[in-house]
Amino acid sequence: MLPTFNIFGYEIASYGFIIFLGIIIGSVVSVQYFSKFYDIKKEDIIYSILYGIIGLGIGAKLLYILTNIPFLIENYDKLDLWETLLQMFKGGFVFYGGLIGGIIGIFIYSKQFKISFKNLLLILVPVIPLVHSIGRIGCLCAGCCYGMEYHGFGAIIFHNSNLAPNGIPLFPMQIVEAFCLFIIFIILLVTYKRFLGTYKTVGLYCILYSIVRFTLEFFRGDLIRGIYFSLSTSQWISIVIFIIGIAIFIYEHKKTKDNVKKKEFKN
Repeated sequence: MLPTFNIFGYEIASYGFIIFLGIIIGSVVSVQYFSKFYDIKKEDIIYSILYGIIGLGIGAKLLYILTNIPFLIENYDKLDLWETLLQMFKGGFVFYGGLIGGIIGIFIYSKQFKISFKNLLLILVPVIPLVHSIGRIGCLCAGCCYGMEYHGFGAIIFHNSNLAPNGIPLFPMQIVEAFCLFIIFIILLVTYKRFLGTYKTVGLYCILYSIVRFTLEFFRGDLIRGIYFSLSTSQWISIVIFIIGIAIFIYEHKKTKDNVKKKEFKN
């Protein structure tokens, strides 16, 4: 769509710029709104985000490489191995790897500076779908994460993409996922106060996003992402994430019931 654009004579990669913009917007929302519910300094939130970004980049790249290992093994004799590996390091990320890596980065920051990991997580998790939603617009511009061939309403045709097939109508994957992610953000925002102080916000995010990702994977066109027993790597991870989300809700519900019983016993 728009792989690059020009600002003051400089050629800027739209994908990286839009992701950077999304991170800035998400950081502002975290610091200005969600942080007011917890006793954590705003500078600690910003620094933890930086740790999370580093973890995100490492995790997203590692999972991308891992999901391509079967393809490399299968086509070992046909590929220039070093050139292929170089191209893999230059581009390509898997969101779930970034999500896991980002959480690890935040955890490291919390332990290093003795700050509540739980509170940091509850401040930052609600904006993940917002940042991710904006990032998917970057994917649309670059042509990555594209949909399957599709001739229905809203089909997208790329003409100068180095990633998506050009001249073929494709399912508007990036737009649909961006919309779904924004809806998830709105749901987390609306329910945030109700779940305050619990991991239920994290659980709700895990449940909603895993359902969206599992479903939309059937409409993806970039199939070199690892396929096992007819499901992609991201779909298998979605199943695990969904189970984690349900487990969080069960744990928090049981915890609430136990606290109520303790109060009744004391009275």
